[in-house]
Amino acid sequence: MSQPPRPRTSSTIPPILQQTSRIDSSENPEIMSDDEVEVQHGKGVTWRDGYRVPLIRLRFNDLCDEGSSVILGSGLNIHDVLVEAVVGVLDALYTPETAPKSVRSVTLIVRSMDGVAYTTGMDIDDDHKEIHFSTDYIAGVHERSKGKQDRQEILGVIRHEMVHCFQYNAFGGANGGLIEGIADWVRYKGGFRPPHWHRGGGDEWDDGYEKTAYFLLWLEDQYGPETVPRINGWMKNRRYSDKLFVELFHEKPDELFKKYKKWCEDHKDEKSAEVCGSGEDSPASGGEGSGASSPHGDGDDHSYVEVSGPREESSVSEVKLVARDRLCKLTYDGTGSFKRFLNSFEGLIEVLDSKMSDKERKLLLVTALNGNALAWLDNIDPEDEMEYSEIKIILEANTSVSYKS
Repeated sequence: MSQPPRPRTSSTIPPILQQTSRIDSSENPEIMSDDEVEVQHGKGVTWRDGYRVPLIRLRFNDLCDEGSSVILGSGLNIHDVLVEAVVGVLDALYTPETAPKSVRSVTLIVRSMDGVAYTTGMDIDDDHKEIHFSTDYIAGVHERSKGKQDRQEILGVIRHEMVHCFQYNAFGGANGGLIEGIADWVRYKGGFRPPHWHRGGGDEWDDGYEKTAYFLLWLEDQYGPETVPRINGWMKNRRYSDKLFVELFHEKPDELFKKYKKWCEDHKDEKSAEVCGSGEDSPASGGEGSGASSPHGDGDDHSYVEVSGPREESSVSEVKLVARDRLCKLTYDGTGSFKRFLNSFEGLIEVLDSKMSDKERKLLLVTALNGNALAWLDNIDPEDEMEYSEIKIILEANTSVSYKS
């Protein structure tokens, strides 16, 4: 099947790429988690965490290609990477009950080509998807980063492209920038953010890729964690128009994007989180114009979800003294459960100062890391540019095992 090369990833979505799903930032396709995951096998079907995993295929066009050597030498179990990508995507945008089940197979084709990667359906049957991954591109990443970014980039590109195998796209007519933005949003939430990504970029809301992904992250902060699944669900049975944003958020996308850009400008001098916390003007606070629900919520997957209000804060002086003492002693070296560590860390932060700035949270988090965990963080963020939310997401996406490699 002939396919024109893509300049980056799949900026043109093939005819009927219909479904996507929600990822769990605590799962990393790179390494299995400490908690064993039940995998059930049926006749030609694999079920994991309640999600149906289609047949997975792998094809290298040239095993002697330099890029093929980079992928094979990365230490990644490609089968596990692809299965985790499927489950991660499905879990990002759906639930086990609403996840689409029409995709019958996904084939990763590793070959020499221009661009980075693209996803398409087979000529005979669009229910069989193909992800084409450029060996030329990953060989270049390996050369530029001296191998330090190989695994993260492989995982990120596959996660992005896997979104295109499953997401809804308004019968093929969805805004291309939105489609690519959702894919990079899923990639970001999975913990696979490249070091060159930064919020606030782009002149239009639908510039696509990470520029739109950061806009979606901001919308998510304003309207709640189900924001992107709602956007995806809206496109299941509708032709695309900007009415999507009006129905879900009561504003046109251009107007929302102006607010996002203003927020970025107001916070440009702050090394704070990638997305702001809900403030007085946030729709999540329940004020006038909130996009919490819609009368059209008649069965669409995740399309309309009630948004919860802001959390109540607590302050008990005696407990704060204990929290401060425990926080000073709390450390993580990568050999135990990061989930348990993070729960303790954020619980103590909430008791000590629920309004603590993200800059201060990052300082305390990095101070608590040592050993393999600190060395791993130094490797992925040598210039100390990442922010608290990014470090947290990426650490959540890794397990204790991954720090020992």
